[in-house]
Amino acid sequence: MEKPYFRSKLDRAQASELLRTFRLLAVTLPDPPVLREVLRDPTDDYLVELAQAGGAEAIVTGDRDLLDHDGLWPPAIDARAACALLRLI
Repeated sequence: MEKPYFRSKLDRAQASELLRTFRLLAVTLPDPPVLREVLRDPTDDYLVELAQAGGAEAIVTGDRDLLDHDGLWPPAIDARAACALLRLI
């Protein structure tokens, strides 16, 4: 939580609590081998492989290379769409 954006939104105690919660809820997987180039930015291809390996329903991102890619599976959605999907908004 050292990024300026997060520092402006959360104090240290809130950031620590958020990280503890993420660690409890997170599913971690080893980095998969990248078997094919899918995206305009090949450095993001591992995200697609990881999402597929983990059986993800979606990739939540603000990255336009992912969001603009038609036919991506699992689909890339932005944070607002993810919150709507989870009925948080």
